[in-house]
Parts: sequence; structure tokens; C-alpha cells
Amino acid sequence: MAKKHTRAVAKKQATGKQAGTGSFDIIGSIKSAWHMAIHPSTAKPMSVRDAIKFYYSFAIIPGIIATIIAGLITGTVSAAVIMFGVIFVLEVIGIFVDAGIYHLFGKFLFKKFTQDYSVTFTATVVASIPAILFYWLSPITGGISSILFGIWGIILLTMALMKLQKVSGVVAVLSWLVPSIIIGILVVLLAIAAFSAIGALPVAGNLTSNFTTTALTTI
Repeated sequence: MAKKHTRAVAKKQATGKQAGTGSFDIIGSIKSAWHMAIHPSTAKPMSVRDAIKFYYSFAIIPGIIATIIAGLITGTVSAAVIMFGVIFVLEVIGIFVDAGIYHLFGKFLFKKFTQDYSVTFTATVVASIPAILFYWLSPITGGISSILFGIWGIILLTMALMKLQKVSGVVAVLSWLVPSIIIGILVVLLAIAAFSAIGALPVAGNLTSNFTTTALTTI
């Protein structure tokens, strides 16, 4: 009985370590993250808490390296602070928001997602792996690495959603493509409105100036 219990505990710990949900194992999490980036079908569902723990476990070393490189290249502390904030704060907030949008469209609009939000959150964390593991390249290569790892991330997101949410490739793609298009259109419309408003300011100023000049001349 004791041996059976010991084997069960060992199996549970091994499973947790493989998925990145065990102790804060940095090296093990980096290895697991890399394995998921190459074989996204091996990704397993996690709770939001475990997925966040997994993210910070594999992001801490690449994030620190990226922070140091950003500071050295620019020669400023502010660049290092910004890089640190992007990786360890803004990126996590973005994962929360993105996963929420994907889940909203997949579950309530397309009515295809059958799993909880935590599953979509896990898939979004998996999609962030390439960019985070190689974030230290961005200060060196600029936008090139961002584009490459962005494409890689989209592929991972699609495959992870297919596996974890148990949906077809079409549904997985539409769950992130449709909201991306909608948001893109809204951004363009807001930009047009903003530029129109800015362009109207000189015209309004000229009209006001002409009106004032005419009034003073009449007086």
C-alpha cells in the first residue's frame, strides 16, 4: 500500500514538472517550454495560476538577459527598465487580454470552445514561448526577430488551441484572426479620426483669427 502511494506521488510530481506546474524549476521549465515550442501537441491544460508560474519560470533567465543587453546597447538604465517591464508585466497583461478575446470569440461567438478560459490562457502562454525565450535578440536584430517569432507564435497558438480546446484548424485560426481584423479596423478608424481632428485645428484657428480681425476692423 505504501509503495503504491509512493509511486502515485512520484507520478504526480513528474507530471507537474513536465507541464511546468511543479516547483519553481527554472531550467526544467525552459526545457519544457522549448519542447512545447517545437512540439505544441505536447502542451497540456493548466490552471491560470500554474500557467503564470510556468511563464515566469521560463521567462526569468531570457528576460534578465534581454534587460541587460538593452541597457548595454543603449547605455541607459531607462531602456533596461522598459525591457524588464515589457517582459515581466506588460506581456503577462497582454496574455490575459488576448486569451480573453480569443475565448470570447471561440466560445460565445463561434460556440466551438468547450473548455474553460484557463485552457485558452494556457494556449496563449504557449504562443508566447518563442518571443520570450529569444527576447534578448530584439535589441540586436530589431524588428526582424519580432516578425519571425511572431509568426512562430501564431502557429503555436493555432496548434495549441486545436489540441487544448479540441477544435478544427479553421476555428482555431478564426478565433484569433477575426478579432485581430476587427481591432485593426478600429485602430485605423481611430487614427483617421485623430488625424482629421488634428488637421481641423489649424482651419478652426484661421477661422477664429479671421473672425476676430474682421470684428476689430469693423469697430
